[in-house]
Amino acid sequence: MGAASSREGDAARAAAREHTKRCRERRRLAREAVRLRRHLAASHAAYLRSLGVVASALTRFAVGEPLPVSDHTPPAVIAHRPVVVPSSPPPLLRAIEQPQPQGEARQQEGGSGVSADVGVAAAPTRTEGVGVGGAEEELRMVVRHRSLAEVAAGLEEYFVKASVAGDTVSSLLEASTTEFKGGSHSFLGALGCLSAPPLDRIDSMSSRQRHSATLQELLAWEKQLYKDVKARVKMQIRHDKKLAELRDQEYSRKLDVDIQKLKAAWDRARAQLETASQSMDATSSAIAQLRDTHLARQLLELCHATLDMWRAMRQHHEAQSLFAQQLRGLSSRTSMDPTTEIHHQATRALEAAMNAWSAAMAHMAKHQRDYVHAVHGWLKLTLTPVSGAAEAAASPVAAELAAFVERWGKVLDRVHCVDVLKAIKSFAGAARAIHALQGDELRVARRVRQCSRELDRKSRMLRQVEKSYYDSYLPGFMSMWQWGRPAWRDHMQARDAGNEVAQRRDEIAACRKMVEDEMRRHAKAIDATRTATVTGVQGKLPAVFQSMAAFSASLANSLEAACRAPQQNTNMQQ
Repeated sequence: MGAASSREGDAARAAAREHTKRCRERRRLAREAVRLRRHLAASHAAYLRSLGVVASALTRFAVGEPLPVSDHTPPAVIAHRPVVVPSSPPPLLRAIEQPQPQGEARQQEGGSGVSADVGVAAAPTRTEGVGVGGAEEELRMVVRHRSLAEVAAGLEEYFVKASVAGDTVSSLLEASTTEFKGGSHSFLGALGCLSAPPLDRIDSMSSRQRHSATLQELLAWEKQLYKDVKARVKMQIRHDKKLAELRDQEYSRKLDVDIQKLKAAWDRARAQLETASQSMDATSSAIAQLRDTHLARQLLELCHATLDMWRAMRQHHEAQSLFAQQLRGLSSRTSMDPTTEIHHQATRALEAAMNAWSAAMAHMAKHQRDYVHAVHGWLKLTLTPVSGAAEAAASPVAAELAAFVERWGKVLDRVHCVDVLKAIKSFAGAARAIHALQGDELRVARRVRQCSRELDRKSRMLRQVEKSYYDSYLPGFMSMWQWGRPAWRDHMQARDAGNEVAQRRDEIAACRKMVEDEMRRHAKAIDATRTATVTGVQGKLPAVFQSMAAFSASLANSLEAACRAPQQNTNMQQ
Protein backbone atom coordinates (compact mmCIF):
# COMPACT_ATOMS: atom_id res chain seq x y z
CA MET A 1 0.00 0.00 0.00
CA GLY A 2 2.74 2.44 0.91
CA ALA A 3 4.80 1.61 -2.19
CA ALA A 4 1.79 2.13 -4.46
CA SER A 5 1.01 5.46 -2.83
CA SER A 6 4.63 6.49 -3.21
CA ARG A 7 4.59 5.65 -6.91
CA GLU A 8 1.35 7.55 -7.39
CA GLY A 9 2.81 10.55 -5.56
CA ASP A 10 5.95 10.51 -7.66
CA ALA A 11 3.93 10.38 -10.86
CA ALA A 12 1.72 13.24 -9.70
CA ARG A 13 4.71 15.36 -8.77
CA ALA A 14 6.36 14.69 -12.14
CA ALA A 15 3.18 15.69 -13.96
CA ALA A 16 2.92 18.81 -11.80
CA ARG A 17 6.49 19.78 -12.62
CA GLU A 18 5.77 19.29 -16.34
CA HIS A 19 2.65 21.46 -16.14
CA THR A 20 4.55 24.17 -14.29
CA LYS A 21 7.38 24.06 -16.82
CA ARG A 22 4.93 24.32 -19.72
CA CYS A 23 3.16 27.29 -18.15
CA ARG A 24 6.48 28.99 -17.51
CA GLU A 25 7.41 28.54 -21.17
CA ARG A 26 4.00 29.87 -22.24
CA ARG A 27 4.51 32.94 -20.10
CA ARG A 28 7.97 33.49 -21.59
CA LEU A 29 6.69 33.18 -25.16
CA ALA A 30 3.84 35.55 -24.43
CA ARG A 31 6.30 38.07 -23.05
CA GLU A 32 8.47 37.57 -26.15
CA ALA A 33 5.46 38.13 -28.41
CA VAL A 34 4.73 41.43 -26.68
CA ARG A 35 8.34 42.55 -27.01
CA LEU A 36 8.79 41.37 -30.59
CA ARG A 37 5.53 43.01 -31.67
CA ARG A 38 7.02 46.34 -30.60
CA HIS A 39 10.25 45.62 -32.45
CA LEU A 40 8.37 44.50 -35.55
CA ALA A 41 6.22 47.63 -35.55
CA ALA A 42 9.27 49.86 -35.14
CA SER A 43 11.29 48.06 -37.82
CA HIS A 44 8.32 48.08 -40.22
CA ALA A 45 7.90 51.82 -39.77
CA ALA A 46 11.66 52.31 -40.20
CA TYR A 47 11.59 50.31 -43.44
CA LEU A 48 8.78 52.42 -44.90
CA ARG A 49 10.63 55.58 -43.88
CA SER A 50 13.82 54.27 -45.50
CA LEU A 51 12.01 53.97 -48.83
CA GLY A 52 11.20 57.67 -48.76
CA VAL A 53 14.73 58.56 -47.69
CA VAL A 54 16.23 56.53 -50.54
CA ALA A 55 13.85 58.13 -53.03
CA SER A 56 14.76 61.65 -51.90
CA ALA A 57 18.50 60.91 -51.80
CA LEU A 58 18.45 59.32 -55.26
CA THR A 59 16.62 62.34 -56.70
CA ARG A 60 19.06 64.82 -55.15
CA PHE A 61 21.97 62.79 -56.49
CA ALA A 62 20.51 62.60 -60.00
CA VAL A 63 19.82 66.35 -60.12
CA GLY A 64 23.54 66.97 -59.67
CA GLU A 65 24.43 64.62 -62.52
CA PRO A 66 23.36 66.21 -65.87
CA LEU A 67 23.53 62.92 -67.76
CA PRO A 68 21.11 62.56 -70.69
CA VAL A 69 19.50 59.35 -71.87
CA SER A 70 20.02 58.47 -75.50
CA ASP A 71 17.03 58.90 -77.81
CA HIS A 72 17.62 55.37 -79.09
CA THR A 73 16.89 53.85 -75.66
CA PRO A 74 13.61 51.86 -75.69
CA PRO A 75 10.85 53.32 -73.50
CA ALA A 76 9.48 51.59 -70.42
CA VAL A 77 6.08 49.92 -70.82
CA ILE A 78 4.36 49.72 -67.44
CA ALA A 79 1.42 47.29 -67.19
CA HIS A 80 -0.87 47.86 -64.21
CA ARG A 81 -2.69 44.64 -63.48
CA PRO A 82 -5.84 44.60 -61.36
CA VAL A 83 -5.28 43.71 -57.73
CA VAL A 84 -6.23 40.12 -56.97
CA VAL A 85 -8.88 39.69 -54.28
CA PRO A 86 -7.32 37.99 -51.23
CA SER A 87 -8.18 34.33 -50.82
CA SER A 88 -10.75 33.38 -48.23
CA PRO A 89 -9.54 32.02 -44.89
CA PRO A 90 -9.70 28.31 -44.03
CA PRO A 91 -13.17 26.88 -43.26
CA LEU A 92 -12.48 26.51 -39.54
CA LEU A 93 -11.60 30.21 -39.36
CA ARG A 94 -14.49 31.53 -41.41
CA ALA A 95 -16.60 31.85 -38.28
CA ILE A 96 -14.22 34.49 -37.02
CA GLU A 97 -15.34 37.97 -37.89
CA GLN A 98 -13.31 39.21 -40.85
CA PRO A 99 -12.33 42.86 -41.46
CA GLN A 100 -14.13 44.79 -44.15
CA PRO A 101 -11.88 45.01 -47.21
CA GLN A 102 -13.09 48.45 -48.34
CA GLY A 103 -10.33 50.32 -46.53
CA GLU A 104 -7.63 48.00 -47.81
CA ALA A 105 -9.07 48.13 -51.34
CA ARG A 106 -9.01 51.90 -51.29
CA GLN A 107 -5.45 51.87 -50.01
CA GLN A 108 -4.37 49.47 -52.75
CA GLU A 109 -6.17 51.47 -55.39
CA GLY A 110 -4.35 54.59 -54.29
CA GLY A 111 -1.05 52.76 -53.91
CA SER A 112 -1.03 50.80 -57.18
CA GLY A 113 -3.07 53.01 -59.46
CA VAL A 114 -1.66 54.92 -62.42
CA SER A 115 -0.65 58.51 -61.80
CA ALA A 116 -0.48 60.88 -64.77
CA ASP A 117 0.83 63.81 -62.74
CA VAL A 118 4.14 65.38 -63.65
CA GLY A 119 6.83 64.69 -61.07
CA VAL A 120 9.59 66.99 -62.42
CA ALA A 121 9.79 70.18 -64.38
CA ALA A 122 10.96 68.47 -67.56
CA ALA A 123 8.37 65.72 -67.54
CA PRO A 124 9.02 62.35 -69.20
CA THR A 125 6.85 61.37 -72.11
CA ARG A 126 3.95 59.11 -71.09
CA THR A 127 1.39 57.42 -73.28
CA GLU A 128 -1.43 55.44 -71.69
CA GLY A 129 -3.62 52.76 -73.23
CA VAL A 130 -5.91 49.92 -72.17
CA GLY A 131 -5.24 46.41 -73.36
CA VAL A 132 -7.69 43.56 -72.87
CA GLY A 133 -6.34 40.08 -72.33
CA GLY A 134 -8.86 37.34 -71.58
CA ALA A 135 -11.27 38.42 -68.86
CA GLU A 136 -8.90 40.87 -67.18
CA GLU A 137 -8.07 44.40 -68.20
CA GLU A 138 -4.67 45.92 -67.69
CA LEU A 139 -3.63 49.52 -68.17
CA ARG A 140 -0.41 50.01 -70.10
CA MET A 141 1.66 53.16 -69.78
CA VAL A 142 4.61 53.96 -72.04
CA VAL A 143 7.20 56.16 -70.32
CA ARG A 144 10.29 57.64 -71.92
CA HIS A 145 12.84 59.46 -69.77
CA ARG A 146 15.33 61.91 -71.22
CA SER A 147 17.83 62.20 -68.37
CA LEU A 148 19.02 60.61 -65.17
CA ALA A 149 17.04 63.18 -63.21
CA GLU A 150 13.80 62.12 -64.92
CA VAL A 151 14.53 58.44 -64.27
CA ALA A 152 15.14 59.24 -60.60
CA ALA A 153 11.88 61.18 -60.45
CA GLY A 154 10.02 58.15 -61.82
CA LEU A 155 11.73 55.89 -59.30
CA GLU A 156 10.81 58.27 -56.49
CA GLU A 157 7.14 58.17 -57.50
CA TYR A 158 7.02 54.40 -57.13
CA PHE A 159 9.07 54.50 -53.94
CA VAL A 160 6.33 56.65 -52.46
CA LYS A 161 3.67 54.21 -53.69
CA ALA A 162 5.58 51.29 -52.18
CA SER A 163 5.78 53.14 -48.88
CA VAL A 164 2.03 53.80 -48.94
CA ALA A 165 1.39 50.09 -49.62
CA GLY A 166 2.56 49.29 -46.09
CA ASP A 167 0.16 51.64 -44.32
CA THR A 168 -2.36 48.89 -43.52
CA VAL A 169 0.30 46.74 -41.86
CA SER A 170 1.52 49.81 -39.99
CA SER A 171 -1.99 50.40 -38.70
CA LEU A 172 -2.39 46.79 -37.55
CA LEU A 173 1.00 46.85 -35.85
CA GLU A 174 0.28 50.33 -34.44
CA ALA A 175 3.57 51.55 -35.87
CA SER A 176 2.36 55.15 -36.02
CA THR A 177 1.11 55.49 -32.44
CA THR A 178 2.77 57.53 -29.72
CA GLU A 179 4.39 54.33 -28.48
CA PHE A 180 7.21 54.81 -30.98
CA LYS A 181 7.72 58.54 -30.78
CA GLY A 182 10.48 57.95 -28.27
CA GLY A 183 12.15 55.28 -30.38
CA SER A 184 11.73 51.55 -30.75
CA HIS A 185 13.19 50.93 -27.28
CA SER A 186 11.38 53.74 -25.50
CA PHE A 187 10.64 52.76 -21.90
CA LEU A 188 8.09 55.55 -21.52
CA GLY A 189 6.32 54.43 -24.69
CA ALA A 190 6.12 50.83 -23.51
CA LEU A 191 5.04 51.94 -20.05
CA GLY A 192 2.34 54.12 -21.59
CA CYS A 193 1.02 51.16 -23.55
CA LEU A 194 0.97 48.97 -20.45
CA SER A 195 -0.77 51.57 -18.32
CA ALA A 196 -3.23 52.80 -20.95
CA PRO A 197 -6.90 52.50 -19.97
CA PRO A 198 -8.96 49.86 -21.76
CA LEU A 199 -10.84 52.44 -23.84
CA ASP A 200 -7.57 53.72 -25.28
CA ARG A 201 -6.67 50.25 -26.42
CA ILE A 202 -9.71 50.04 -28.70
CA ASP A 203 -9.33 51.05 -32.33
CA SER A 204 -11.58 54.08 -32.83
CA MET A 205 -12.09 53.26 -36.52
CA SER A 206 -13.29 49.67 -36.18
CA SER A 207 -14.23 49.53 -32.46
CA ARG A 208 -12.06 46.44 -32.13
CA GLN A 209 -9.38 45.60 -29.66
CA ARG A 210 -5.90 46.42 -30.85
CA HIS A 211 -3.29 43.77 -31.38
CA SER A 212 -0.96 45.19 -28.76
CA ALA A 213 -3.77 45.21 -26.18
CA THR A 214 -4.62 41.60 -27.01
CA LEU A 215 -1.03 40.51 -26.49
CA GLN A 216 -0.77 42.47 -23.26
CA GLU A 217 -3.99 40.90 -22.00
CA LEU A 218 -2.78 37.43 -22.97
CA LEU A 219 0.48 38.07 -21.11
CA ALA A 220 -1.45 39.16 -18.03
CA TRP A 221 -3.59 36.02 -18.20
CA GLU A 222 -0.50 33.84 -18.69
CA LYS A 223 1.07 35.33 -15.59
CA GLN A 224 -2.12 34.62 -13.70
CA LEU A 225 -2.24 31.08 -15.09
CA TYR A 226 1.31 30.45 -13.93
CA LYS A 227 0.35 31.58 -10.43
CA ASP A 228 -2.78 29.42 -10.52
CA VAL A 229 -0.84 26.36 -11.64
CA LYS A 230 1.75 26.84 -8.90
CA ALA A 231 -1.03 27.29 -6.33
CA ARG A 232 -2.81 24.18 -7.62
CA VAL A 233 0.39 22.17 -7.45
CA LYS A 234 0.84 23.26 -3.85
CA MET A 235 -2.75 22.37 -3.07
CA GLN A 236 -2.32 19.03 -4.84
CA ILE A 237 0.72 18.18 -2.75
CA ARG A 238 -1.14 19.11 0.43
CA HIS A 239 -4.19 17.12 -0.66
CA ASP A 240 -2.12 14.06 -1.49
CA LYS A 241 -0.37 14.31 1.86
CA LYS A 242 -3.67 14.48 3.77
CA LEU A 243 -5.10 11.65 1.71
CA ALA A 244 -2.04 9.49 2.37
CA GLU A 245 -2.32 10.15 6.10
CA LEU A 246 -6.02 9.20 6.03
CA ARG A 247 -5.39 6.00 4.08
CA ASP A 248 -2.52 5.05 6.36
CA GLN A 249 -4.76 5.52 9.39
CA GLU A 250 -7.55 3.47 7.85
CA TYR A 251 -5.04 0.74 7.10
CA SER A 252 -3.17 0.76 10.43
CA ARG A 253 -6.07 1.83 12.66
CA LYS A 254 -3.93 3.51 15.28
CA LEU A 255 -5.77 4.15 18.52
CA ASP A 256 -4.13 7.46 19.41
CA VAL A 257 -5.12 9.18 16.10
CA ASP A 258 -8.50 10.81 15.55
CA ILE A 259 -9.65 9.70 12.09
CA GLN A 260 -12.39 12.31 11.99
CA LYS A 261 -9.83 15.08 12.21
CA LEU A 262 -7.90 13.51 9.36
CA LYS A 263 -11.08 13.33 7.27
CA ALA A 264 -11.86 16.98 8.03
CA ALA A 265 -8.33 18.04 7.07
CA TRP A 266 -8.59 16.01 3.86
CA ASP A 267 -11.96 17.58 3.07
CA ARG A 268 -10.51 21.07 3.50
CA ALA A 269 -7.55 20.18 1.29
CA ARG A 270 -9.88 18.74 -1.34
CA ALA A 271 -12.03 21.87 -1.29
CA GLN A 272 -8.98 24.10 -1.65
CA LEU A 273 -7.75 21.91 -4.53
CA GLU A 274 -11.10 22.20 -6.27
CA THR A 275 -11.05 25.98 -5.83
CA ALA A 276 -7.53 26.18 -7.25
CA SER A 277 -8.53 23.93 -10.15
CA GLN A 278 -11.58 26.06 -10.89
CA SER A 279 -9.46 29.21 -10.87
CA MET A 280 -6.93 27.61 -13.20
CA ASP A 281 -9.69 26.37 -15.53
CA ALA A 282 -11.30 29.82 -15.60
CA THR A 283 -7.98 31.42 -16.51
CA SER A 284 -7.38 28.82 -19.22
CA SER A 285 -10.86 29.44 -20.61
CA ALA A 286 -10.25 33.18 -20.70
CA ILE A 287 -6.99 32.65 -22.58
CA ALA A 288 -8.67 30.27 -25.03
CA GLN A 289 -11.53 32.67 -25.68
CA LEU A 290 -9.14 35.58 -26.26
CA ARG A 291 -6.99 33.40 -28.52
CA ASP A 292 -9.87 32.05 -30.62
CA THR A 293 -11.54 35.42 -31.18
CA HIS A 294 -9.36 38.52 -31.02
CA LEU A 295 -5.93 37.00 -31.57
CA ALA A 296 -7.05 34.72 -34.41
CA ARG A 297 -8.73 37.58 -36.27
CA GLN A 298 -5.79 39.91 -35.74
CA LEU A 299 -3.25 37.37 -36.97
CA LEU A 300 -5.35 36.72 -40.07
CA GLU A 301 -5.63 40.44 -40.72
CA LEU A 302 -1.90 40.93 -40.28
CA CYS A 303 -0.93 38.05 -42.57
CA HIS A 304 -3.37 39.05 -45.32
CA ALA A 305 -2.34 42.69 -45.03
CA THR A 306 1.30 41.63 -45.37
CA LEU A 307 0.34 39.59 -48.43
CA ASP A 308 -1.43 42.58 -49.99
CA MET A 309 1.52 44.83 -49.19
CA TRP A 310 4.02 42.61 -50.99
CA ARG A 311 1.63 42.19 -53.92
CA ALA A 312 1.51 45.96 -54.33
CA MET A 313 5.26 46.31 -53.79
CA ARG A 314 5.84 43.70 -56.48
CA GLN A 315 4.07 45.88 -59.03
CA HIS A 316 5.87 49.03 -57.90
CA HIS A 317 9.32 47.46 -57.91
CA GLU A 318 8.66 45.88 -61.30
CA ALA A 319 7.85 49.35 -62.64
CA GLN A 320 11.06 50.67 -61.08
CA SER A 321 13.00 47.84 -62.70
CA LEU A 322 11.64 48.85 -66.11
CA PHE A 323 12.54 52.48 -65.45
CA ALA A 324 16.05 51.48 -64.42
CA GLN A 325 16.55 49.63 -67.71
CA GLN A 326 16.55 53.03 -69.45
CA LEU A 327 19.78 53.85 -67.64
CA ARG A 328 21.56 51.78 -70.26
CA GLY A 329 21.27 54.83 -72.52
CA LEU A 330 23.35 57.09 -70.26
CA SER A 331 26.62 58.46 -71.61
CA SER A 332 29.45 60.11 -69.67
CA ARG A 333 30.91 61.78 -72.80
CA THR A 334 28.11 64.32 -73.06
CA SER A 335 28.77 66.05 -69.74
CA MET A 336 31.99 67.41 -68.28
CA ASP A 337 30.48 69.58 -65.55
CA PRO A 338 32.64 69.54 -62.41
CA THR A 339 31.40 68.15 -59.14
CA THR A 340 30.17 70.64 -56.57
CA GLU A 341 30.38 70.40 -52.80
CA ILE A 342 26.59 70.10 -52.63
CA HIS A 343 26.60 67.18 -55.06
CA HIS A 344 29.47 65.60 -53.13
CA GLN A 345 27.31 65.70 -50.00
CA ALA A 346 24.33 64.33 -51.95
CA THR A 347 26.42 61.32 -53.00
CA ARG A 348 27.39 60.68 -49.40
CA ALA A 349 23.71 60.95 -48.41
CA LEU A 350 22.81 58.43 -51.12
CA GLU A 351 25.31 55.93 -49.75
CA ALA A 352 23.98 56.41 -46.22
CA ALA A 353 20.38 56.06 -47.42
CA MET A 354 21.14 52.80 -49.23
CA ASN A 355 22.90 51.38 -46.17
CA ALA A 356 19.96 52.43 -43.98
CA TRP A 357 17.55 50.76 -46.41
CA SER A 358 19.53 47.53 -46.28
CA ALA A 359 19.70 47.58 -42.48
CA ALA A 360 15.98 48.39 -42.15
CA MET A 361 15.02 45.54 -44.44
CA ALA A 362 17.21 43.06 -42.58
CA HIS A 363 15.77 44.16 -39.23
CA MET A 364 12.19 43.97 -40.47
CA ALA A 365 12.68 40.47 -41.87
CA LYS A 366 14.35 39.26 -38.66
CA HIS A 367 11.76 40.76 -36.32
CA GLN A 368 8.86 39.46 -38.38
CA ARG A 369 10.34 35.97 -38.42
CA ASP A 370 11.06 36.04 -34.68
CA TYR A 371 7.59 37.39 -33.88
CA VAL A 372 5.75 34.76 -35.92
CA HIS A 373 7.86 31.98 -34.41
CA ALA A 374 7.18 33.26 -30.88
CA VAL A 375 3.43 33.39 -31.53
CA HIS A 376 3.47 29.93 -33.08
CA GLY A 377 5.41 28.51 -30.15
CA TRP A 378 2.86 29.93 -27.74
CA LEU A 379 -0.09 28.68 -29.81
CA LYS A 380 1.43 25.22 -30.00
CA LEU A 381 1.77 25.05 -26.23
CA THR A 382 -1.83 26.18 -25.73
CA LEU A 383 -3.02 23.13 -27.68
CA THR A 384 -1.83 20.89 -24.83
CA PRO A 385 -4.12 21.01 -21.77
CA VAL A 386 -2.56 22.48 -18.65
CA SER A 387 -4.00 19.56 -16.61
CA GLY A 388 -5.19 16.58 -18.56
CA ALA A 389 -7.97 15.57 -16.21
CA ALA A 390 -9.70 18.89 -15.67
CA GLU A 391 -9.34 20.58 -19.04
CA ALA A 392 -10.98 19.72 -22.32
CA ALA A 393 -9.13 19.37 -25.60
CA ALA A 394 -8.15 22.46 -27.57
CA SER A 395 -10.72 23.95 -29.92
CA PRO A 396 -10.48 23.21 -33.66
CA VAL A 397 -10.04 26.94 -34.29
CA ALA A 398 -6.91 26.92 -32.14
CA ALA A 399 -5.49 23.90 -33.96
CA GLU A 400 -6.16 25.45 -37.37
CA LEU A 401 -4.76 28.80 -36.22
CA ALA A 402 -1.56 27.15 -34.98
CA ALA A 403 -1.18 25.35 -38.32
CA PHE A 404 -1.79 28.61 -40.17
CA VAL A 405 0.86 30.51 -38.19
CA GLU A 406 3.25 27.59 -38.61
CA ARG A 407 2.90 27.83 -42.41
CA TRP A 408 3.44 31.56 -42.14
CA GLY A 409 6.66 31.03 -40.21
CA LYS A 410 7.91 28.45 -42.71
CA VAL A 411 7.37 30.95 -45.52
CA LEU A 412 9.48 33.52 -43.70
CA ASP A 413 12.19 30.90 -43.11
CA ARG A 414 12.19 29.84 -46.75
CA VAL A 415 12.03 33.20 -48.54
CA HIS A 416 15.19 35.17 -47.74
CA CYS A 417 16.18 38.70 -48.71
CA VAL A 418 19.88 37.90 -49.05
CA ASP A 419 19.98 38.74 -52.76
CA VAL A 420 18.21 42.03 -52.15
CA LEU A 421 20.60 43.03 -49.39
CA LYS A 422 23.55 42.07 -51.57
CA ALA A 423 22.26 44.22 -54.46
CA ILE A 424 21.56 47.21 -52.21
CA LYS A 425 24.97 46.99 -50.56
CA SER A 426 26.58 46.65 -53.99
CA PHE A 427 25.03 49.93 -55.14
CA ALA A 428 25.96 51.52 -51.83
CA GLY A 429 29.55 50.45 -52.52
CA ALA A 430 29.34 52.03 -55.98
CA ALA A 431 28.09 55.26 -54.40
CA ARG A 432 30.98 55.12 -51.93
CA ALA A 433 33.46 54.72 -54.82
CA ILE A 434 31.85 57.64 -56.67
CA HIS A 435 32.05 59.70 -53.48
CA ALA A 436 35.78 58.94 -53.22
CA LEU A 437 36.38 59.95 -56.85
CA GLN A 438 34.40 63.13 -56.30
CA GLY A 439 36.58 63.87 -53.30
CA ASP A 440 39.70 63.45 -55.43
CA GLU A 441 38.18 65.69 -58.08
CA LEU A 442 37.36 68.39 -55.55
CA ARG A 443 40.89 68.23 -54.13
CA VAL A 444 42.33 68.71 -57.62
CA ALA A 445 39.90 71.58 -58.18
CA ARG A 446 41.09 73.21 -54.97
CA ARG A 447 44.69 72.88 -56.15
CA VAL A 448 43.74 74.48 -59.48
CA ARG A 449 42.19 77.40 -57.63
CA GLN A 450 45.22 77.73 -55.37
CA CYS A 451 47.64 77.64 -58.31
CA SER A 452 45.51 80.13 -60.21
CA ARG A 453 45.51 82.51 -57.25
CA GLU A 454 49.27 82.09 -56.93
CA LEU A 455 49.65 82.85 -60.65
CA ASP A 456 47.56 85.98 -60.29
CA ARG A 457 49.60 87.09 -57.29
CA LYS A 458 52.92 86.58 -59.08
CA SER A 459 51.59 88.38 -62.15
CA ARG A 460 50.64 91.41 -60.07
CA MET A 461 54.06 91.47 -58.41
CA LEU A 462 55.73 91.24 -61.83
CA ARG A 463 53.79 94.21 -63.08
CA GLN A 464 54.84 96.21 -60.01
CA VAL A 465 58.50 95.29 -60.48
CA GLU A 466 58.36 96.15 -64.19
CA LYS A 467 56.73 99.48 -63.48
CA SER A 468 59.34 100.31 -60.84
CA TYR A 469 62.11 99.24 -63.22
CA TYR A 470 60.98 101.32 -66.15
CA ASP A 471 59.91 104.33 -64.07
CA SER A 472 62.94 104.63 -61.78
CA TYR A 473 65.99 102.73 -62.93
CA LEU A 474 65.91 103.43 -66.64
CA PRO A 475 66.13 107.27 -66.38
CA GLY A 476 69.06 106.96 -63.96
CA PHE A 477 70.87 104.76 -66.48
CA MET A 478 70.39 107.35 -69.29
CA SER A 479 71.94 110.13 -67.18
CA MET A 480 75.13 108.30 -66.15
CA TRP A 481 77.14 110.15 -68.84
CA GLN A 482 76.12 113.44 -67.31
CA TRP A 483 76.89 112.74 -63.67
CA GLY A 484 80.06 110.65 -63.88
CA ARG A 485 81.01 107.72 -61.65
CA PRO A 486 78.10 107.92 -59.19
CA ALA A 487 75.82 107.05 -62.09
CA TRP A 488 77.36 103.55 -62.19
CA ARG A 489 75.60 102.77 -58.91
CA ASP A 490 72.27 103.48 -60.58
CA HIS A 491 73.30 101.29 -63.45
CA MET A 492 73.94 98.34 -61.10
CA GLN A 493 70.57 98.85 -59.46
CA ALA A 494 68.87 98.87 -62.86
CA ARG A 495 70.66 95.67 -63.80
CA ASP A 496 69.50 94.00 -60.54
CA ALA A 497 65.94 95.13 -61.23
CA GLY A 498 66.16 93.64 -64.70
CA ASN A 499 67.37 90.34 -63.23
CA GLU A 500 64.45 90.37 -60.79
CA VAL A 501 62.03 90.90 -63.66
CA ALA A 502 63.52 87.98 -65.55
CA GLN A 503 63.40 85.80 -62.43
CA ARG A 504 59.77 86.63 -61.76
CA ARG A 505 58.89 85.93 -65.37
CA ASP A 506 60.48 82.49 -65.02
CA GLU A 507 58.46 81.89 -61.85
CA ILE A 508 55.29 82.91 -63.63
CA ALA A 509 56.04 80.55 -66.49
CA ALA A 510 56.59 77.68 -64.06
CA CYS A 511 53.42 78.59 -62.17
CA ARG A 512 51.45 78.80 -65.42
CA LYS A 513 52.71 75.35 -66.39
CA MET A 514 51.64 74.05 -62.96
CA VAL A 515 48.17 75.51 -63.46
CA GLU A 516 47.90 73.88 -66.86
CA ASP A 517 49.01 70.53 -65.42
CA GLU A 518 46.48 70.78 -62.60
CA MET A 519 43.75 71.73 -65.05
CA ARG A 520 44.56 68.65 -67.12
CA ARG A 521 44.44 66.54 -63.96
CA HIS A 522 41.11 68.15 -63.10
CA ALA A 523 39.71 67.32 -66.53
CA LYS A 524 40.88 63.72 -66.12
CA ALA A 525 39.33 63.58 -62.64
CA ILE A 526 36.02 64.88 -63.99
CA ASP A 527 36.06 62.28 -66.75
CA ALA A 528 36.87 59.53 -64.24
CA THR A 529 34.02 60.65 -61.96
CA ARG A 530 31.50 60.81 -64.81
CA THR A 531 32.60 57.41 -66.11
CA ALA A 532 32.40 55.82 -62.66
CA THR A 533 28.98 57.40 -62.11
CA VAL A 534 27.57 56.04 -65.34
CA THR A 535 29.16 52.63 -64.78
CA GLY A 536 27.90 52.40 -61.20
CA VAL A 537 24.39 53.57 -61.99
CA GLN A 538 24.06 51.38 -65.09
CA GLY A 539 25.58 48.29 -63.54
CA LYS A 540 24.33 48.38 -59.94
CA LEU A 541 21.03 50.29 -59.71
CA PRO A 542 18.90 48.11 -62.05
CA ALA A 543 19.95 45.01 -60.09
CA VAL A 544 18.51 46.55 -56.92
CA PHE A 545 15.00 46.81 -58.36
CA GLN A 546 15.21 43.48 -60.16
CA SER A 547 16.07 41.74 -56.89
CA MET A 548 13.36 43.67 -55.03
CA ALA A 549 10.75 42.69 -57.64
CA ALA A 550 11.83 39.04 -57.49
CA PHE A 551 11.81 39.00 -53.69
CA SER A 552 8.40 40.68 -53.50
CA ALA A 553 6.94 38.22 -56.01
CA SER A 554 8.41 35.21 -54.22
CA LEU A 555 7.20 36.34 -50.80
CA ALA A 556 3.72 37.26 -52.07
CA ASN A 557 3.31 33.92 -53.87
CA SER A 558 4.51 31.97 -50.83
CA LEU A 559 2.19 33.84 -48.48
CA GLU A 560 -0.71 33.29 -50.85
CA ALA A 561 0.05 29.58 -50.97
CA ALA A 562 0.18 29.48 -47.16
CA CYS A 563 -3.23 31.14 -46.97
CA ARG A 564 -4.77 28.86 -49.57
CA ALA A 565 -3.36 25.58 -48.26
CA PRO A 566 -6.21 24.67 -45.86
CA GLN A 567 -8.87 25.63 -48.37
CA GLN A 568 -7.29 23.51 -51.09
CA ASN A 569 -7.05 20.53 -48.76
CA THR A 570 -10.72 20.92 -47.85
CA ASN A 571 -11.75 21.07 -51.50
CA MET A 572 -9.75 17.93 -52.24
CA GLN A 573 -11.48 16.09 -49.41
CA GLN A 574 -14.89 17.15 -50.70
